[in-house]
Amino acid sequence: MLELALDRRLSGFHLRTQLTVGDEIAALYGPSGSGKSLTLLAIAGLIRPTSGTIRINGRTVFDAHAGIDLAPHLRHVGLVFQDYALFPHKTVAGNLSFGLARGTPKNKAIDRVGEMLHLLRLESFAQHYPHQLSGGQRQRVALGRALIGHPEILLLDEPFSALDPAVRETLRRELLQMLADFKGTILLVTHDLQEAYLMASTIAILDGGTVLQKGSREEVLHQPRTRRVAEHTAAKNILRGIACHGQEGDWDIVWRGHHLRIDVGGQMAPGEVECCIRPEDVRLVWPDRAEQRVNLLRGRIVHEIGRGLDYLLFVSLSDGDDRGKYDLEIQVRSRLHHLMMLHVGKEVWLSLPPDRLHLLQPDE
Repeated sequence: MLELALDRRLSGFHLRTQLTVGDEIAALYGPSGSGKSLTLLAIAGLIRPTSGTIRINGRTVFDAHAGIDLAPHLRHVGLVFQDYALFPHKTVAGNLSFGLARGTPKNKAIDRVGEMLHLLRLESFAQHYPHQLSGGQRQRVALGRALIGHPEILLLDEPFSALDPAVRETLRRELLQMLADFKGTILLVTHDLQEAYLMASTIAILDGGTVLQKGSREEVLHQPRTRRVAEHTAAKNILRGIACHGQEGDWDIVWRGHHLRIDVGGQMAPGEVECCIRPEDVRLVWPDRAEQRVNLLRGRIVHEIGRGLDYLLFVSLSDGDDRGKYDLEIQVRSRLHHLMMLHVGKEVWLSLPPDRLHLLQPDE
């Protein structure tokens, strides 16, 4: 388990990260410059926070108030850098052995390097140098160097950013297979939301040096806490309206003159509110089935973007064909786009499912 509460002030930036992660793969997700890599470096002991604490499995490795600041090699942390940081003058075996604890007996070091070469499927590359390896092979060497010393915490800083997009999916799968037997906490830093979702069971959204929300990947994607989180997680349809009691005692949000039923699962106060719905959760409705749907809207497609397997549709609920002015963004599969014969200018029926509309709290 990793527990941290960090405070580090830099010129024009204030890192204030609070996070608790169990024995799982967790993603620290956010835009460039949000403090993700700084957080990893602080955990690894490569930068010193101004104040705060870091605990690994209950063991304090940093406490500014108590004057505790363990050296990196005493923290039992493995770190894979974004650019891998392999030693160009060392072979694969030499890079791997560098990750062993100081004073490891030579025979144990040879055995451990051999085990790691087998795990990484790099036995035949033991005497190769980094410049003789592919990007995927260099990544495996960097991972092996981080794992060879049996760390309690594994930190991965943008592990796929230096790779060709065509090979990322294969390497993600290989990485997950290699980490299947790792017993500890894995913290992955990424600015790729899909990568965070595919790799991690828990996602923490970091922006401006602060964790905005942490939860399961489903919770973070479909129940963003605030507008900022919704924007970071591509819940692009953010609706500002007025909350009021519906006819059956439930809650409605009046938006663009339409009464939209919302499942809030609790109490809310009347007044101005914001809610969101993901583009893939907006439903296109066949005209002959429109009367069966709730939260039914009618609009016109003013712009579309074909992406091969799917389309993004931009729909306006008012008259006019200005492609820059739209009310909702919708994601639809290419097959449905073909079956419904969708095109710019066509009028369509839409439904916003009440259980997919999510109420947002005000940003702090």
